[in-house]
Amino acid sequence: MWEENWETVMMFQRMSTQWSISMGGYVGLKYEVLLGAGGLMSLYDVNDPREMLEGLQVMESTALAELNKKK
Repeated sequence: MWEENWETVMMFQRMSTQWSISMGGYVGLKYEVLLGAGGLMSLYDVNDPREMLEGLQVMESTALAELNKKK
């Protein structure tokens, strides 16, 4: 893993309990927890919110593919 991705990885870890789930499986992260007033972006003083969000979306899409695999 590259050092420049560390903050995004840590934010993804903080969001680990914030998944929306339906009867069909995992849907995605609850972005209101991240972006809302007093959310994690402001709580952790994220310098570049757009870059963080884009990195989280890449991680989210990869995680969703794994989480929703049929066994």
